[in-house]
Amino acid sequence: MIRAIVHHGFLGTTIEYFAVVAGLDVEKRFFFEQIASKRGDVVRYFGGTSEIVLNPEGVRFRGNGGIFGEYMFGGHLPVGDLLNDEVVNRLVLFGTMVDSRHELHFTTNTEGFERWDNLFLQGNAVANYLFFLDDRKKYADVGDRQEATLKSIGKLLKRSKKVANGNFLALAQEILEALNEPQTTIVVVRAVHRANQKFAEICEKAYASTRSLDDVSSALGELPIEPYQRERIQIDVIYHHPDNQELIDEYKRILASCAGSTIDSSARARLMRLRTLSLRNDVPLSIFDTLEEIVLQEPRAVAHKIDEPDYIRSTREILGGFLLGRNITRKLSSLDLVQLMDNKQKAAANRDQTFEELLLETGRLIDEIGREEEDYERLESFGELVTLFDRIDHTTTLVNKLAFMDDVELTPEQVRSLLGNMQVFEKMQRGLFQQLFIDPVVNNEYALAYGKKKLYALTLGLISIENNEASIADVVTSIARLNLHERAYFAAYNLARRRMANFYLELNTAEGRETFRREIRGEIAHDRQLHDLVTDTLLEEVITKIRLEAFYINQLLPRIVDEQDARLRNDFLSNSGLDRFQVEELESEYFEMRAFPAALLEVIQRPAV
Repeated sequence: MIRAIVHHGFLGTTIEYFAVVAGLDVEKRFFFEQIASKRGDVVRYFGGTSEIVLNPEGVRFRGNGGIFGEYMFGGHLPVGDLLNDEVVNRLVLFGTMVDSRHELHFTTNTEGFERWDNLFLQGNAVANYLFFLDDRKKYADVGDRQEATLKSIGKLLKRSKKVANGNFLALAQEILEALNEPQTTIVVVRAVHRANQKFAEICEKAYASTRSLDDVSSALGELPIEPYQRERIQIDVIYHHPDNQELIDEYKRILASCAGSTIDSSARARLMRLRTLSLRNDVPLSIFDTLEEIVLQEPRAVAHKIDEPDYIRSTREILGGFLLGRNITRKLSSLDLVQLMDNKQKAAANRDQTFEELLLETGRLIDEIGREEEDYERLESFGELVTLFDRIDHTTTLVNKLAFMDDVELTPEQVRSLLGNMQVFEKMQRGLFQQLFIDPVVNNEYALAYGKKKLYALTLGLISIENNEASIADVVTSIARLNLHERAYFAAYNLARRRMANFYLELNTAEGRETFRREIRGEIAHDRQLHDLVTDTLLEEVITKIRLEAFYINQLLPRIVDEQDARLRNDFLSNSGLDRFQVEELESEYFEMRAFPAALLEVIQRPAV
């Protein structure tokens, strides 16, 4: 017996659709017609008093049913859905309204039309679903039908992973089973935006192989994709990578625990740690900013200017004077520019979006003044300020990659760009480049040891170029050489970790260390490049690091846990030279092996006051 009929077709060159009609005796029912028109084919699915009509401009609907699709991360979704890990889909039932008390009401006004552009803008950028039920007049009132539908299959549609995977046929059968209405037929239409789908596939492939989406724009070709949709797709692809999803969901859970209250120092430190970790996978910080805007709505709404930090107050004063100064020069002084640059970096370090909001608002006002008064000097000066901030963002991105990510190479173009930016900053104030970009990162407790070495090599190289003592190629080579040394170091380190089951206690003796050297050299003998790089000096570094780890795990950490002494831990981290990332990984392994509570780990990892 036939239980479902599937259609597949296209509407113009943009929309591809799949339709499934499922239910009892479906082969005997008339439910479909295709109508030729001057603007293109129109496809109509109908049953009872409900219908879905697909045409080149959009989709018309009436009767019962609704629209659903997978949530795209970063969109402004309801807080309840965001904080519920099981909810993955957006569901809108025709004719439903939410009152001021957030209660749902079902009306008879279910007829409407949605343009394709708006459907993929408000819903998922790649694929959205429309559906209705032909229940053989089981419910005479459409509001009663919608309410019964929500009670029977609302949770299923909000949580089903089949929506994202495009398993529309299996989903239709699952819906019928959940409805438990033997005589009811369901019509489900899956509409796909072909260009957006192609771009999403390009992004997924690029991010899976390189952990970066920097080069995907060149692959767009003639794909007609709006910039906003392009950004949504890229953020969604980054979020759905398993490594990133874990970080972002943890960030979301911490924010949820702070909703309705202030973020204490412990929670703030954990949030900062997650942001720093995300840098290693090139995760845009705007993802976390969006999360904070959604979850922390009330605390942001009650913020007062009187509580503004100094860097925001001075920013408001400088930009405000810039707008009001009718009889003075529109150019900002070097002191003002340096102050704004410092404020921008402080705002970024504190994840404070107020600075960017002030900048956007200032730009809007300057634009209005320029049109009304034909005064474009302000606009030109503001454009120079924005260009300067672009230099800051570009420099910050490159410096952060060197400091927080493994095996990052610099191209000659990037070195040339950094040199040009440094020259611009140094003209404003001597030592400004070091103050804004190098010192904050070097002082960051999560900066990698090799990352700091690369920053030192970069800074020294840029100064040498300025003094005509080195070339751009020399700086590129020095960074590449450090990357080779880093790869060799971690190859020897990881090999040692794999070969030795305990925490390397035998390295406390000269004989044990010599045995270790022989074994490592024997392991790498087949790899000529690695064999040449693993010198006695490098092996001594590895041995020293492993002995420090052994001391920490076997002697110091048990004492820290017993006494819950975070200060002792922080003192060790400050003086040992070990990367905090790896120490925290060792601590996690230690706690997992002994089934210690996670809350205890949070206590000892609490920042020193």
